[in-house]
Amino acid sequence: MRSFYVFVGASENDLSEWFESIAQRTPDARQWNYPNILKRVLFIELSDDLYDELEPDIVHALNDHFSGERPRVVCVDVSRRFPAEREVQEFAVAILRRFGGVAMDDESDHCWMLEEIDAGVTHQGRRFFGVSGTA
Repeated sequence: MRSFYVFVGASENDLSEWFESIAQRTPDARQWNYPNILKRVLFIELSDDLYDELEPDIVHALNDHFSGERPRVVCVDVSRRFPAEREVQEFAVAILRRFGGVAMDDESDHCWMLEEIDAGVTHQGRRFFGVSGTA
């Protein structure tokens, strides 16, 4: 699986309520399948651990973005069973539009802003989630 991560300043309760409205909860209280259990394209999870594993320069960039507050981390694993570019784009844009913050993919250490993802901006020759090409 490939993954991307969204860092937001929202509460766990606000995130959970929103996930309930767009995805299907798994038996684990902090995990959802998007769009649903029958077509599991994205596996969404609220994470407490990932932030502690980040490189210091990324933590510094996130601290700057969130004015020193530790953001909530949403981990999103992407199934390889489906072409998922549309779902990745939809989810990333929707969560950032709703809660603000930044996203990172497993292709780079770039903190992607909503406007960059939405416009298809490239960083080091790749768009968000490693899609090659130009905007």
